[in-house]
Amino acid sequence: MMEEEYGEYDEVFEKILANKSLLPAIPDVGLKILSALNHPNGNVKMFAKIIESDMGLSGFIIKTSRSLRYLTRVPPTGVEQAVARMGLRETYHLSLSFLSKSVFHSSNKQIEGYIKEAYRFSTKVAVISYFLAGKAQGLASGDAMLAGLFQDIGVPSILATLDEYPNILQNDLNRTKCIDVLAPRVGALIIKKWGLDEMLGVVESRKNWWLDKEQLGLAELVLIARVHATIGTPEFRACPPLLEIPAFQKLQLGELGPDNTLQILSESKNELAEIERLLAA
Repeated sequence: MMEEEYGEYDEVFEKILANKSLLPAIPDVGLKILSALNHPNGNVKMFAKIIESDMGLSGFIIKTSRSLRYLTRVPPTGVEQAVARMGLRETYHLSLSFLSKSVFHSSNKQIEGYIKEAYRFSTKVAVISYFLAGKAQGLASGDAMLAGLFQDIGVPSILATLDEYPNILQNDLNRTKCIDVLAPRVGALIIKKWGLDEMLGVVESRKNWWLDKEQLGLAELVLIARVHATIGTPEFRACPPLLEIPAFQKLQLGELGPDNTLQILSESKNELAEIERLLAA
């Protein structure tokens, strides 16, 4: 039975490979922002001009710059001031985070519901990663947010393919198992296509709770964020105890476990809720 299951999952993977729309390209605006970031003369004005070409992204960047995270006496009044407040790299990461949710859709209402649910969960992981990185040495918060959001980037493509596999789609256990088997492989394909090779280890380490590298990296940070994001969901019961996960010991964030969440998350709950709301809008 197990071999049959995995054979069917391989079949799902082959269908994804064969359908170019299931391995989407990076949104055009994201490519332009990345180009500006890498341009020797890239500056705030250049960033602002690109962002202003997308009304939804413009609104998101301005609202985020006025959020608790960047709170100052005089709130930014336009995109250029917002970019100056947040910095180019942080703006790029936030822009990609916002744009990535527009990539995946399905005409099947049930699947579309699962895709939205997957995005909400990824947003939660991303925001928790963002705040944990603020307390971890050597990890940038913007990188952590992107890593948290992109660890499950392959999930919508898998869900969209399950339209043809009702025995997997309609069964919670089968659907979860299929996603767990294929998400690292499908996610790696999309990440490579988007040119975000620095996120490859994060995607490939999805739910690899026993990952134990010498130095703490984004992959380990996202694993800890993932545990906290699952609190109150059925997935939490499938996670190992936080204190047993090697990555948690490396973070050195104190001994508070998931019963109360980490102190940093408790202290930052208003900021967490606000950024999560902005990303999910």
